Amino acid sequence: MARILKRPMFNRGGSSNQGIMDGLVDRTGYATAGIVERARELTPEMAELLGEFTPKTKIPLGSIGADLMSGKGFRDTAIDNYRTYTTADDKRNAAVQGSAVKLGLNQAIAEAKPDKSSVLAAEKKARYLLPPDATAQQIRDKTAEIIQSELRGKTYSPAANFEAAKRMYIQTYGEGGKAYYHAAFDQKVAPQVRASGQIPKGRIKMQDNGSYKTKNKSPGIYVDVDNGKVIEFDGNIAKEVPELSALLR
Repeated sequence: MARILKRPMFNRGGSSNQGIMDGLVDRTGYATAGIVERARELTPEMAELLGEFTPKTKIPLGSIGADLMSGKGFRDTAIDNYRTYTTADDKRNAAVQGSAVKLGLNQAIAEAKPDKSSVLAAEKKARYLLPPDATAQQIRDKTAEIIQSELRGKTYSPAANFEAAKRMYIQTYGEGGKAYYHAAFDQKVAPQVRASGQIPKGRIKMQDNGSYKTKNKSPGIYVDVDNGKVIEFDGNIAKEVPELSALLR
C-alpha cells in the first residue's frame, strides 16, 4: 500500500494525468455532458436557497422622502427612485444566479470526480483482466479505460445520492432534520413529482397562523423542512400531500 500511494497521481501537487491517470484526464470530454446536466439540476435549487437567504432589495423610502421634501415633483421622484430600485434588484438577482451556477457546477464536478478508492479498484480490475506479464504501461492504459467506461455511464446508488445531497444542505441549514428532509425531498420525492408531470420546487415556510407563505411562489410541489412535510401549491391554496410527506421519513 505504501508503494501505491507514492505514485505520482497520489503525490500532493503532482499532475492529475500522471501515473494511473496517464492519458485519462485530457484525452476526451467523457464526463462533460453528465456534469453539465447535473449542474442544471442543482442550479435552480441553489438559486432558490441563495435568494431566500440574500437580503431583499429595499425600496429607497429615505431617498423618496428627501426628494419630496426638497420640492421635487412626485412623478419625477417616483420614476428616479423606481429606476434606482430596479437597478439594485437586477444586480442582486444577477449575483444570486451567478453564485448559484458556480455552486451547482462545483458540486457536479465534485460528484463526478473519481476518488482514490475507485482508481485503486479499477487498477485491481485491470490487473485481473490483463495477462500476468502485462507491463506497467499496459496496466495504466487498461485502468484508464476502465475508469472512463465507468464514468461515462456512471450512476450513483440511492444511498450515495442521498448522502451527497444531505452534505450539501448541511452547509445551508447545519446538522439536523432540515438538511435530511430537503435531501429526502430531492432524492425521493422530486423524481415521483416529475414523473407525474408536476414541478418540484424548493423550500416553503409555515407562518405563525399555520398557513404557508406563498407570496412570489409559483405553483408546484414544495418541501417544508421545518416540519418534514411536502406541500402542493396550486396558485391559490397550499396544502400537504401526505403520501409524499411519508417519503421524507
